[in-house]
Amino acid sequence: NFLESFAGAFANPPLSAPRARPEAADELQRLVTDGWNGARVDADRCSQLIDALALMGGPFDASDLGGGLWLALHSRGLVPKWQKNQELLKVFGVRNRAGQTYFPKDKRVENYGEVVGGLVTFGAEGTFALPAGPLRAPCDLPVEITAGGLTVFGKRFELPIAGPGLVRVLYHDSTMRIFESPLTSQDKWEESGLVVVQVRESAVINF
Repeated sequence: NFLESFAGAFANPPLSAPRARPEAADELQRLVTDGWNGARVDADRCSQLIDALALMGGPFDASDLGGGLWLALHSRGLVPKWQKNQELLKVFGVRNRAGQTYFPKDKRVENYGEVVGGLVTFGAEGTFALPAGPLRAPCDLPVEITAGGLTVFGKRFELPIAGPGLVRVLYHDSTMRIFESPLTSQDKWEESGLVVVQVRESAVINF
């Protein structure tokens, strides 16, 4: 009856309530997405929000690592090569994309960066490992790059890129994540200490 159902609801409460997305995440995603669309980015405010979200950390689902390409929209630290490429042709109205695609089921990762739009691109592929147990930021993901190359008009030229790496997840939700590079990458694509804000490409398009 109703009274028994009502009492049962309190006797067996939900194991956990859905985690509310921090307001800082909404603001940071809006700022970096506006920057991608041509607005001036308040780097100081972005830095404050990055630090606030990194301090919060929190659990995240391994499946959220995947879902297609995540675009790198903002960085803090020495300007990485992919960002230099992003800005290379901006004066001509070309927005070079850069980002990563993770495949959680297969533990694979692909790095992608455009040099001249989709006509000339850089790619690097490898594997990654997940920590044991439930995922909670901050956490480190060991990465092993196995191959890389430059693709020019559809023809790929292999480059001598291989070796171990490390990605530190400072914050992660279903549409935005903050990564840190504790080590300089094998290809010098990113320097040690670089912090990058990535947003799921579909979320950038639909934001």
